[in-house]
Amino acid sequence: MLETLRQALSHWPPQGLCLLCHQPADGRPLLCQHCEADLPRLNNPCPTCGHPLPEPAEGVCGRCLRHPPAWDRLAVLGDYAFPYPALIQRLKYQGEYLMASLLGELMARHLPHEPLPEVLLPVPLHWWRRWRRGFNQAEALCRTIRRHTGLPLDPHLLRRVRTTRPQARLSQAERRRNLKGAFALGPHHYRHVALVDDVVTTGTTATLLCRLLRHSGVERIEVWAVSRALIHPKQDYPARR
Repeated sequence: MLETLRQALSHWPPQGLCLLCHQPADGRPLLCQHCEADLPRLNNPCPTCGHPLPEPAEGVCGRCLRHPPAWDRLAVLGDYAFPYPALIQRLKYQGEYLMASLLGELMARHLPHEPLPEVLLPVPLHWWRRWRRGFNQAEALCRTIRRHTGLPLDPHLLRRVRTTRPQARLSQAERRRNLKGAFALGPHHYRHVALVDDVVTTGTTATLLCRLLRHSGVERIEVWAVSRALIHPKQDYPARR
């Protein structure tokens, strides 16, 4: 099945066919039910950080109890595993905007939305990078989520005011130094927000933005993303109530 998906990703599907396997989508938009069922999911994720727990639990993992993250809940579709990296890269670097429709729709359908946040906030790009790319992939995801949920979108509240090096090959400490002073926040009245991005890796970017939001009066912050790149996938963190 995975090899079929890999081959499918190199072609643009005719209308009415599944975006991944190119078989009839049975009236569903973009993705057939079989490919959607085969997408990677997180098993028993901690509701706060997304790391897998040994078994289903109502509480959070031990790491979050010892070192609570800056947000209240992190929700992702699955691990940063095929086909998510290929879909995200086609959106960000090849400008295939349809991928935002596919991934945003999956987020709207499968991420927990209770209680609903007041607003969607895309992780911002610096104006220069946005100009070169032509769009902000996080904002593109937000627009699809808004279309399916009706949640408001505020694309201008968070701003990246300083250009930075790409984060992908930096350590967590390097990421913190790289992003120091990179973000600014406008005036607002929100108390419960959802911060939206494509991938959460170390959580450095989300942490800095969450701190800005906390200092401005936001009481509850959720981080929504397509996938999370787990830093310690082999280590179990037992849940605690």
